[in-house]
Amino acid sequence: MYIIATYRQSLNLELAVARLEEQGLGKANIMAVPLQCQRTSAHVLASIQDTDGVGLIGGSLAFGTVTMVLATIYGFVWYGGPIVWGLIGLFCGTGLWLTGSIIFRQRKWGKNGACNTGFGQIVLIIRCEPSELQAVKNILSDNMAQAIGILER
Repeated sequence: MYIIATYRQSLNLELAVARLEEQGLGKANIMAVPLQCQRTSAHVLASIQDTDGVGLIGGSLAFGTVTMVLATIYGFVWYGGPIVWGLIGLFCGTGLWLTGSIIFRQRKWGKNGACNTGFGQIVLIIRCEPSELQAVKNILSDNMAQAIGILER
């Protein structure tokens, strides 16, 4: 029987492995696989299924709307009228947000995309007997495993 758990690289992972070894599972029965981070590109439109908070359209349209409202309000006083200044505010606000988010994304992530965060994912695969199943699950959940799965073979 195999138990598969995912962790972020942290002290909790080290504590879980140490407690599993104290439980009697040898190093031959515990396998930790670090996952390599894939370079992600900025999505223009973030969908509900794979949203990661880096969509460009939503934030830029919201900022464009705010600047449009402000420009429309002041457009009653400025030469040209509220409609012209509202459109100018919409286009300038949207462009400003897009430019700022692209520059910020390049500075924050650099060449490796989101991989520079320093928090890698680790998959922990444990081979155990069915009698040890509940004890191993308790150890993993006590040490804050992100997900736990069981494969019966």
